[in-house]
Amino acid sequence: MAHAQTHQAPIMVRVSQAKAAFGVHRATLYRWAADKHIKIHKRGSMSFVDPNEVRAFIMGEQLGEQAAESGI
Repeated sequence: MAHAQTHQAPIMVRVSQAKAAFGVHRATLYRWAADKHIKIHKRGSMSFVDPNEVRAFIMGEQLGEQAAESGI
């Protein structure tokens, strides 16, 4: 018997809760979204981000800084 694959929507975090979730100011998330690094999802008057997307961007930024510091 084949199991149907279920697709779960990503868990979203309110932009207003970003400081606690990621240690970045909400204005930083909006700047990253304007620069097309992450996407902000609107639901009515509320704004959300995908924490996996934000985490991946932050990790990529940190790796890029480390490479620049080491001269790679």
